[in-house]
Amino acid sequence: MNMRLWAICCYVAFIYWLSLHIAPMKMLFYPTLGAFCFLFMSRTDYKGIGKISLGAFGASIIGTIIYTVTIVYTFIPDILALFINTLVIIRLIQKCRLNAPPVLAVSFIPFFAGGSGASIWYIPLFVGASLAGLTLLLMGVDWVEKTQRSWVTSRSGVTEAE
Repeated sequence: MNMRLWAICCYVAFIYWLSLHIAPMKMLFYPTLGAFCFLFMSRTDYKGIGKISLGAFGASIIGTIIYTVTIVYTFIPDILALFINTLVIIRLIQKCRLNAPPVLAVSFIPFFAGGSGASIWYIPLFVGASLAGLTLLLMGVDWVEKTQRSWVTSRSGVTEAE
């Protein structure tokens, strides 16, 4: 089987384990992480992956800000805040040409996780950390695959160009 597939499955399981054992991360095993894993699995364009990860981090910050404003200013209905959030994030995705629907989904996490105060700000931090970890994992797997491939070809006496 593909080494990337195994690495991603282990990563998702590890993040799930962390979310069960560290209270602030309970809601942060978000299903969208699986969508990002699938999206990044076949890519080796780390500039593009970084751009999408940065967009997702920004979207989670925007979603958290809009949700926080909803809590502080109770005259803004939750449904209106969610509508504004959706509008802003879709526009961000279009403007930055992210082509990654999971970016919109991470902006919804504060609305479903609930809470208030400082704990709500864990969401963007852990979204950023989980996507950075995923990117670093995939870069490491890519490096191992390339190293393994060059080692096998050098042992067999066949050049990589052949």
